[in-house]
Amino acid sequence: MQTFECPILGARPRSEFICAGGMINTLLEPDAMRAREGLYFGDATARVKDEWWYHRPSHLWFVITRDTATDAVQAIKLAARGVA
Repeated sequence: MQTFECPILGARPRSEFICAGGMINTLLEPDAMRAREGLYFGDATARVKDEWWYHRPSHLWFVITRDTATDAVQAIKLAARGVA
């Protein structure tokens, strides 16, 4: 099972998170964005990119920097309102 080493929550199984897509000139507005809506921003090009991820149990949004070619997570940070 793959885990994310989250600086806020500690090691958590990936299955607790939902990827909401890549960050491309988008602002996080938690009241308007819901993980269940399946929001997606960006393309499917394999590269290192920042993505919005939602942690279901805590209801927190994160920005995860991930190499989509290898699925390696390079950084995880708590998302802030109005930050792109």
